[in-house]
Amino acid sequence: MSWSNVNFLDLPNEILFIILKELGNMDVLYSLLNVDNQRLDMVVQEKMLTENLNFVLTTSTDDIFPIADNIIDRFCKNILPKINLNIKSLILESGTMERILLAVDYPNLTEIKLFNFTDKIFSHYFKVDVQEKLCVGVKSFEDCLALLDGRLKELTTFILEISNMNDKVSTVYNMDDLPNLKCFSLICDCSGKQYDVKIVPLLRRMFNLEELTLNIIIEDRTRFIDGTHLKNEVFVRMPQLYKFTFHISTETKLQHLVHGLSSDDIQKTFSNIGYEQVACVINYCYRSAECHIFSLPPVFDTLHSIGNTFPFIVFSYVTSLQVHDDVPFKHEFFLRVAKFFPSLKRLNVLNIKSESQISDNIASTDNQLSSIVEYPHLISLHLGLSHTDYYEQFLNNTRTHLPRLTQLKVNYKRLTFVTENFTRDATRLNCTNVKRLLIREQLVHSKDFYIYFPVVTSFLHPLD
Repeated sequence: MSWSNVNFLDLPNEILFIILKELGNMDVLYSLLNVDNQRLDMVVQEKMLTENLNFVLTTSTDDIFPIADNIIDRFCKNILPKINLNIKSLILESGTMERILLAVDYPNLTEIKLFNFTDKIFSHYFKVDVQEKLCVGVKSFEDCLALLDGRLKELTTFILEISNMNDKVSTVYNMDDLPNLKCFSLICDCSGKQYDVKIVPLLRRMFNLEELTLNIIIEDRTRFIDGTHLKNEVFVRMPQLYKFTFHISTETKLQHLVHGLSSDDIQKTFSNIGYEQVACVINYCYRSAECHIFSLPPVFDTLHSIGNTFPFIVFSYVTSLQVHDDVPFKHEFFLRVAKFFPSLKRLNVLNIKSESQISDNIASTDNQLSSIVEYPHLISLHLGLSHTDYYEQFLNNTRTHLPRLTQLKVNYKRLTFVTENFTRDATRLNCTNVKRLLIREQLVHSKDFYIYFPVVTSFLHPLD
């Protein structure tokens, strides 16, 4: 047999599986299932290609988008009915979730990951009808766990990302325990009231949980979350828990803080309950306080509002960082940031205090001041209304090197001052690759401006 005459379907199944796996199972299912070829249908429906379905598109900037409607229609009408018995894991987003979940039964589904959710969306989708026991509408945050009842009773892993929860406490129709759930992950921004009234009661229903992952930002809570709270309110209901991965940030105004603990005190509350691999960072800034607690090593990709003091821990996975303080940042601080956040892609600097208040007192022979800060992966920098000294710190290539910077959010007056109306050579190099310039002012830019930003393609005018 001549190799030039070999048809795709002449290949043995083992070779077909290798080829189809490389193509991606979603593309394979959409293109090849139900195309009037019995053998191809049999091959495509194998478990290797049908157990895990991802209906979410992620861009290089980590933005999440739904798959096109025509593709979802074909999956719901022609594909899911043929492979539903094989499906063990679904990755969904809010816009298409309902159609996919209601298209067929999923008797062997053990994992769901939900993205792009808000509390408003939950209150539209997840109300439990007490008589019918079906996911048909919605009532409250807790009722999103209706997904774990009825048709999806085999579900053991639930991964949930939700933002913009509201403080409204609705009537809860489903407060049953969740005995099948073994693994739960929650990414959430919420208020102190939402945490205490919605999230803690939800966690207390998972008495057979073995793995728990929490990445939560809590605003306006009068007490910091610590080990004592977690033991008494959460762990007491989870006797099977053996793995707890977390980053919990508690933010509050200083005048509202009832019982302020030091970072050492908070770490001791974890040691007292047997959790030694925990770090704590507390940042007091502009009459507010933010307490971060996280398991070690850190595994999450975002960290908000740390100040001059943070532990000497390598945050290998953090790609987005906000630094905020009412004490000036020194050059040495940014050297530490570069060292301990080696994967940083997005940086937001908030500080209105002059860096020169400190730097002027440092001898010019100081090795740290003469060292150039290297951010090899940084693509987005937000300076906003920070002091002009930080514009100098980041745009002057004798102080900081930003070889991949493509997005810059700035105050236009500060930018023109530091760049000397876009003529200064020392600040030119770090601006060369910027494609998106985020400024409030709508201006007609000079010729020097376009020479300074030769590849800029968009100007956005954000309100903040």
